[in-house]
Amino acid sequence: MSDDLDTIDLFHGCAFAAFVELCVERKGLPDAEATRERAFRYYEEELARKNRLR
Repeated sequence: MSDDLDTIDLFHGCAFAAFVELCVERKGLPDAEATRERAFRYYEEELARKNRLR
């Protein structure tokens, strides 16, 4: 259960980071698709990093 919650928290953290970065870059609200793509990219990169550390 804890691993599931960590994964959910990780994804939400990546999504938030993607949203904030795109807001700054675009000086306003970002496109939902651009946010989704960046969030998934960050999430996949972070999962890969965590798996390398195991």
